[in-house]
Amino acid sequence: MSSVISVALPVFAIIAAGVLAGRLKFMTAEDSAALNKFVFRFAMPAALFGLTAGTAPPGREDLAIISVYAAASLAVIFGSYFVARPLFKLSKQESGAHAVASTLGNAVFLGLPVALSVDGWARPFVTLMLIEGTIIVAISSALIAPRKEDGSALTRLSEFIMKPLKNPLVIGMAAGFVYSAIGLPFSGPAETFFSLLGRAAGPTALFSLGLFLITNPMPPAGSVAGRVGAIAFAKMALLPAIALGLAGALGLDDPEYWGGLALFVFTPSGVVSFVLASQSGVYKTETAAAVSLTTLLAILTISGVLVAFG
Repeated sequence: MSSVISVALPVFAIIAAGVLAGRLKFMTAEDSAALNKFVFRFAMPAALFGLTAGTAPPGREDLAIISVYAAASLAVIFGSYFVARPLFKLSKQESGAHAVASTLGNAVFLGLPVALSVDGWARPFVTLMLIEGTIIVAISSALIAPRKEDGSALTRLSEFIMKPLKNPLVIGMAAGFVYSAIGLPFSGPAETFFSLLGRAAGPTALFSLGLFLITNPMPPAGSVAGRVGAIAFAKMALLPAIALGLAGALGLDDPEYWGGLALFVFTPSGVVSFVLASQSGVYKTETAAAVSLTTLLAILTISGVLVAFG
């Protein structure tokens, strides 16, 4: 419990600092938008590049959890997309944002510090981050980006595929993965540069989240409760159930990999989903509320993971 509290409390404190800055009129909604641009275009891509460039590519022992998480996350992201649209009468972009918040976890800024504190969990956890960052983030950016409704099916498919390749988050993670696969050294000034810039991503995004919450009018709780509740259920219950069920079916027996997988799927909705929603200009309120709610729930879920597998 102490390791969870030591990570979760600072996360909420940074969000609260953003709320306070907005409440005292020190910063405005325009400042929140500017901070999000910095995170989206510079800090977070640097963090993702630095993470992947210095990590060895996945080996054979990682294939089981890669398959498990890929199957579970694809089922949840597309399931949430197709269910939420008619259920809540959402547009395609709004459904995409809903699906992204239901799937992407706060692995970098909440889960990773916990994984590093438990022997043997860092390797499987980072392996899953690679898959999420290169595949799930790419799909997420395609689902949430505005799309043309005219043109041929081939044109629309091409646009769906090409959109993620222009996303700075996808570029940062993919470039780091390629850099690592080539086997180039990652140290010295280059490592320091990406480390320093990347460290700004987490606190800046969390601060911006709090600033957004206080500087943008919130709709009545009842009007978004169903959507936020659906996101929380998919992220904190459905995704873990599918992933852990598949891991058991495949006969995964390494306790360290079980712990890393469980921690990864029980992380709350990631700040990345809020950043993507903000950049696309849709579903920002629901995503911000979902990040806050699931982060609160994660105090219980991650504590449970530490007790069960730690």
